[in-house]
Amino acid sequence: MKKRLGFTAIAVAAALALAGCSGNSGTPSATGDKNQTGTIRVLVANFPANNVGQSVFGKIVDIFHKTYPNIKVESDFVPYDSLNQKISTSLASGQNYDVISAGIGWVQPLADLHAIQSLTKLGITEKTLEKTVYPSFVDPMLYENDVYAVPVVANPRVLAYSKSAFEKAGLDPNKAPQTLDELRADAKKLTIRDGSGTITQTGFDFWAPPSNYRQQFVAFMGALGAQEFTKGKPTFAGNAGVDALSLIHDMISVDKSSTYGYQNSAKTALVTTGEAAMGFTGPYVDCGTGEGGIGDKCKDLVYFNLKDKKEVEYVGGRIAAIGEGSKYTGADLAMLKAFQDPTIQEEISKIDVGVPVNKDAGDSSFVKSNPASSFAFKNLDKGVFEYGGPTFLDFRAKFGPSLDQVILGKAEAKSTLEALKKVAEG
Repeated sequence: MKKRLGFTAIAVAAALALAGCSGNSGTPSATGDKNQTGTIRVLVANFPANNVGQSVFGKIVDIFHKTYPNIKVESDFVPYDSLNQKISTSLASGQNYDVISAGIGWVQPLADLHAIQSLTKLGITEKTLEKTVYPSFVDPMLYENDVYAVPVVANPRVLAYSKSAFEKAGLDPNKAPQTLDELRADAKKLTIRDGSGTITQTGFDFWAPPSNYRQQFVAFMGALGAQEFTKGKPTFAGNAGVDALSLIHDMISVDKSSTYGYQNSAKTALVTTGEAAMGFTGPYVDCGTGEGGIGDKCKDLVYFNLKDKKEVEYVGGRIAAIGEGSKYTGADLAMLKAFQDPTIQEEISKIDVGVPVNKDAGDSSFVKSNPASSFAFKNLDKGVFEYGGPTFLDFRAKFGPSLDQVILGKAEAKSTLEALKKVAEG
């Protein structure tokens, strides 16, 4: 059997054994049974183990206990780089987690490993998901045409530019670049250097450390009308992928309108601090005047999408799923519902620096609290994602460093993407 996710072969075998002997008929064992007892184990990736994280999870448990007051909840908070080991160990010991909350890219790999189970068999279908979330969020939840997870929070990366910087460069402050060619041309005009040639204002900030240009690549490729994966199959090695990666190389290594891998000490988006005239940023910008706030700079920022062949917004996010073999499927469903509660989505959005995924969250005070959140939420229906197929996490580990070789002019775009396609195919 082929190894997935870097898990050991014994973990895979244990997962398959667990799936085979769980005896789960696909029907929840109980629905809202206030007398049911037991303990469910919940694994939550990238949740702070401090008072803030504990408080938010406590609120999730409080909502859950309204339906299952006598079922205890044990939580396990882990960073993403420890998630593989945690799941591997739980599967190998035959004690899988009942509920797992992770990132969007984990759905297909965990489903393929039999670490999480089909929710379609439990009544959560594509149609039921589309009633509450945008259709673009449904496909990332699927594996072999079944729903395996529910989206909890979206984590977009939006584009912004400085109106004042545009004016100084002789560009129309009311006209955002619409295409990648326009973006490149504007970035060159917006770059300012001192007498020694050192950049004093970056033309375009990718907001990425070394080996982490994957999301930006997906966003650019999406604007050219392509996806990283389609129905679990890699589709990033076509002309759109080559053009997107070549553009990133040109902007960094040819035009030098962006500095490879540069981040400020706070690792904040340079466009929000004034260090860059244009670039990627997150879906929350503090417009206050206190520590961390950018004050009136908020009024200078304009948010936009690229629209070459398709208008897109890059989106990551958090999901929740039910572990294969769980004895408490009804309670697990209640826990997923608690994760999706509107108030909880807002609380998790603060931790994840994201926005809620529910369609009706646009009118909430949270989304309206700042222009970045409002723009990001408004454009969730245009989402393009970084996910795809059972081998995705193993592939992603190789993806970023390989892209860097092209960006720095050490490799050719087409051959690199073709080689990565073979890795993704397994």
